[in-house]
Formats: sequence, C-alpha cells, structure tokens
Amino acid sequence: MIAAPKLVLLILIAFAVWYAVRWFNRNAAKAVRRGASAGAARAARPRQAVEDLVSCRICGAYVAMSARRCAKAGCPRPA
Repeated sequence: MIAAPKLVLLILIAFAVWYAVRWFNRNAAKAVRRGASAGAARAARPRQAVEDLVSCRICGAYVAMSARRCAKAGCPRPA
C-alpha cells in the first residue's frame, strides 16, 4: 500500500509536469505567431526590381546591366 505522503507527492509532480507542458506549448505558439507576423512584414516590403544580365563584350561573362565591371578575374573591362 502506498503511503499518503508519497501519493500526494506523486500528484504534485504530475501537476507540475502538466503545468510545465502547458507553459511551453503556450510560449511556442506565441513564438510561431511572432514569426508569422515578421514574415508578413517581410513580404509587405517592396521587392527589388529584377535586372537582366548581359554578356560582357570582352570576356563573355554575364553581368547585370548596371554593373560597372564584370568582376571576373583577368577581365580587362574598365571599372
């Protein structure tokens, strides 16, 4: 037969575990909601325009049209 103090201690431990699981789940749900709102804010920002690539006339590497040089090692294209 289990003594009364041991039974009370077992009930208290079970309650503490149940409460800890509830607390962790609540905080995890808050973190997910915060992450979702941050993702929505990130998606609301305007995106940069897509820029076409052109072939460097000297070395043949593809670079953005606004690039001053192709940055390929050994390319004589001026900066």
